[in-house]
Formats: sequence, structure tokens, C-alpha cells
Amino acid sequence: MRALWIFCVFISLIFGVERPKKEDFIACFERNKASILTYEGMSAFALSENLLAVLKTPNTKLNKYVKYDPYLNLYLVRTDFSLIPTNMINEQNLTRNDWVGILDPVNPQIGHIGYLADNINEKDHLDFNSKIGLLNSPCCNMLGISLDKGDFIGNRYLKHFMKYNDPYWGDIGIDFIQRENKIYVGVVRKNGQFLVNDEVVSVDGEPVRDLRKLNEKILFADRGSTLYFNVLRDNQDLNISTMVFEKDLSHFKLPDNKPKPPPTSFKSNLGMNVNSALLITSIDANSRASIAGFMVGDKILRVNNQIITDFKTLQDILARGNDFNVLIERKSNKLPLNQFNTGTELSNTNDGKFQFFIRLTK
Repeated sequence: MRALWIFCVFISLIFGVERPKKEDFIACFERNKASILTYEGMSAFALSENLLAVLKTPNTKLNKYVKYDPYLNLYLVRTDFSLIPTNMINEQNLTRNDWVGILDPVNPQIGHIGYLADNINEKDHLDFNSKIGLLNSPCCNMLGISLDKGDFIGNRYLKHFMKYNDPYWGDIGIDFIQRENKIYVGVVRKNGQFLVNDEVVSVDGEPVRDLRKLNEKILFADRGSTLYFNVLRDNQDLNISTMVFEKDLSHFKLPDNKPKPPPTSFKSNLGMNVNSALLITSIDANSRASIAGFMVGDKILRVNNQIITDFKTLQDILARGNDFNVLIERKSNKLPLNQFNTGTELSNTNDGKFQFFIRLTK
């Protein structure tokens, strides 16, 4: 047993990769720190000259973004200022002996990639405790975004994340399983061409030996593309072509990133609707506004000697006070005046409109 241990140590000394020093990754931090940002209070990482990946934190929402991806828990933000991204390399080319590090100006964390996940529902994993940061190789190339609990998001997912303006992932309605180094159809969700236990031999002419690579070939497939499968069913060769459709995200409560149009009117609790032109568009029967003598079509000009230029100002004034003198403008065809309980003098603007005050109380 001791001889075997000595042999293993000897082999690791010959073939092992020397552990980089913390100073190496501190130097990487200095080189790449421009690509590490805080954006509206959240950790963010430059992906291109104008695209940011922003890691969502609980109970927060960005004011403006391209999309939110619930699988990656990332916002994609297009900036109006230039970014300095870090060179991205393929994390799939690393072995278990290759060192990686999470950048930090004082105390970078160093270790290895534990494994790459089989599906988007799980995260890639490091073999050491981690924190949120930029995951780099000792040569200062970006490998992904590190998370807590040893998880990270690899570049292959980030590059697909950048590709579309909505959270799109490919699906063919099949879940696969691996048994004895072979891959089979495990569940048929939404695809009538496959049967459970079909053995997947190849996709697009390439032999299938790795469950992760098969799943990712589907996940990263272009919208509306077609994949060509060769399967074994009851020892017979079958060729199946299947369209890629969008993965169902309906079970996620995705935040709405479409800008809401500005309001064009508001309804006062005094019983009248006012639009953005400050015209009264409707009045509730027997309301305070109706009893005071307001009419549809009246334009509000002033309240308690304050000139009103927008309905937000009007809304604030009505919410704060209890007693209002409201100067309105009314077309002459809405008169005679004996319909109004006003008692103040009228002003004729010589254009068929009259201005006068109405007393309004809550």
C-alpha cells in the first residue's frame, strides 16, 4: 500500500500542474478588473463591448435591461457606455488537473473545476468553496462567472445567453438517460417520433457518447433548426429529423422588462377622470366633483392659485388638501351659468371659452 502511495506521488510530481500562487491571480485581477462592475447594486460582468451579465439578487429588479434568464439568474444589459470585456476561453478544454481562480484584489480563491453539469437545471461545479466573482485561468482568461456554494456559470452558457434578446433555450420534448455508457430516451414529453428506450447513436452525423454534450447540443441549437438523429429501436436503425422549439418557461414568473407607457389619465377619489391635457373626461354621478358643478370637457388651469401644467401635479395637490378653488376653462356652449354653484366672476377669453372658479371640497 505504501509503495502504491509513493508511486502516485511520484506520478503527480512528474505530470501534475504546479499550483499557481495567489499573486498570479491578484495580477489577473489588476489586468481584468475593468470587466468586473457593480450595476445598480448588483454584481455585473462585461461580456462584450456593450453587453453586461448582471447577477440578480433577491427582491431586486433592474430599471432597464434586455432580458432576464431564470435558469442562469442573470439579467442581460445593453449599456450606452463602452465596456472592457475579458478574453473568454472554452472551459470544456480544461482537465481536473488545471487550476482556476476567482479573482480578488487581496484573497483570490484557487482550485479546480469539479464537473460540468449535464443539464441547464443544474450548475457547473468547482471543487472548492466559492464566492461571486470572475472565474479565470492562471493566464487571466475568463472561464465563467463563479457563484456561491461552489457553483459557476461557464462561458458556453454565457455565449448562448448573449445571443438572443429573450430567454431562449432549445428543446425537442425528450429527456435522455445514460446507462452503461449508452444514451437512451428516458422520457417523452412532447415528441411523437421517439419512444422510451430508443438508443441514441448519433446526432447530425456525430456519434453520441456524452449526455451533457447531447443536452447542450439541443439547448444551444438555433431557433427553428432541425436536428437529425440516428437511433436503435428493437435492433433496427431509424433516422429521425426533429424541429427544435423553445423550452417552456411558463412555470417561471418572469419579470416584465417592457417599459410601461406613461399614464395618460388619472381618476381622483373626488369622482372625476382627468387626462394628460388636463381635460375632465368623465364624472361619477353624485360624486364631490359632480355636486360641485364640474362637467366633462372642463379644462383645469389652476388649483388654489397654483398653475397646473400636468396631471401629476394636480394629482399631488388633490391628494394633500381638503378644500380647493379650481380655475377651469369651459366652452361657451356648455353654459348657461345657472347650472353652477360658483359665485365668482367669469372671464371671457374671446374664443368661445369662459374661465371661472369652482369650489371643491372632500
